[in-house]
Amino acid sequence: MFNTVILSAAAASLFAACASAICPGYDYGIAQANTGVYQVFDDSCNVIQEVNSQSPCNGGVLDCTSAPNFTGLHLNGVKYDCSPDGNADSCNGHAIQVCCLNKKPQDQKPQDGQKSQDGQKPKDVKKPNRRRNF
Repeated sequence: MFNTVILSAAAASLFAACASAICPGYDYGIAQANTGVYQVFDDSCNVIQEVNSQSPCNGGVLDCTSAPNFTGLHLNGVKYDCSPDGNADSCNGHAIQVCCLNKKPQDQKPQDGQKSQDGQKPKDVKKPNRRRNF
């Protein structure tokens, strides 16, 4: 009986660790997987983007003062601000170095062929002038 309780408690804590966000309140986390390999993770520890470079700051995906001091992330045309967070966890055995957040999602313009998140036209689209000529 005692062994069953311990195993159940261990399984519950393992599940809770897997279900928790790697960067609570953020969109993504960045970790160094290997030398020259940096990975962007979502909250489920899925690799969303991988940067393979000894100079990851020069590839257009990551903004940084110097690796691994990442200050920004560019993903699918959206800019995310990145900073260290004391609540960050790890993914696949790699410690999350910075957490990234899109602070102004309403200011992002959809790419060609995409709708905005609320399904409305972007604000800078003007309606055609439909004057009637009499």
